[in-house]
Amino acid sequence: MTHKSRMIGWTLAISAAFCWGIQGPISQFLFQDASYSPEWLMGVKDTIAGLLILLFAKSYQRQHIFRIWHDKKHLFMFLCYAILGMAAVQYFYLVLVKASNSATGTILQNLGTVLIMLVTIAIYHWFPTVCEWIALIASIIGTWMLITKGDMTKLSISKEALIIGVLLIIAATLHTMLPVPLLRHYPTSILVGWAMLLGGIIFSFIHPFWVDAPKLTFGTFMGVAFIVVFSTILAFMFFISSLKYITPTVAGMLDTFEPLSATVGMIMFLGTPFNGAEIIGGILILSVVFILAADPAKHQN
Repeated sequence: MTHKSRMIGWTLAISAAFCWGIQGPISQFLFQDASYSPEWLMGVKDTIAGLLILLFAKSYQRQHIFRIWHDKKHLFMFLCYAILGMAAVQYFYLVLVKASNSATGTILQNLGTVLIMLVTIAIYHWFPTVCEWIALIASIIGTWMLITKGDMTKLSISKEALIIGVLLIIAATLHTMLPVPLLRHYPTSILVGWAMLLGGIIFSFIHPFWVDAPKLTFGTFMGVAFIVVFSTILAFMFFISSLKYITPTVAGMLDTFEPLSATVGMIMFLGTPFNGAEIIGGILILSVVFILAADPAKHQN
């Protein structure tokens, strides 16, 4: 793999992480109103996002958007990816944000990187390089510094939130690993578009978004619109596209830019103060890119 390809993959993965990171504080802001539920938000954002992506794929990219439903060889894996991966990772994240806060949701989701690495070693017998191990450790420590502000006693989590967090880690791993073989056969827009639309339909049955819909103010409308466009459409398109250029493990490491984005979002939207420990955490997360770029083993490929 060329250096240019890796740079494209890194840029896509980091862009996805920033789009996802802002979603946490905005979702927390929306959930302050009890009429907003994760199920309602899932139905709205995934249905709209899925339809828009498929419309783009059909009209602009001229893709055969129904081909994936006729291919029995890959249909089961796609359904697993759509339901157990994409829909599940979004839903458990939103539920965790509502049960605890966006910070806890972000840190537990990013622990999925460790599970991704273990699965990669077990299935593909691909062992990380020394630089990748260093990058993983830096990303985990940086994430903890950002979330806990340097005080580990501040990270409190209920039993309910812990169970949801474990489910989130599993879903995040499936969401990262399952689409890799599918990307060899289908465009990103087809995979993401149908996966989102399927998830939106499922959650529209659970909580129809047109029934008992919450009252939208200008602020909440802009929040929902941001989540649909940036944290759903662009984030997932960027992330799934990055898997064409980099390994799931590296993509998971770069996903740790999400807590950095979430911290910035909490400062902007929730007025959360910023301290020195968070600065150190941010620097450690930023260092991941430079550590990976300096990996001599990758430059030999």
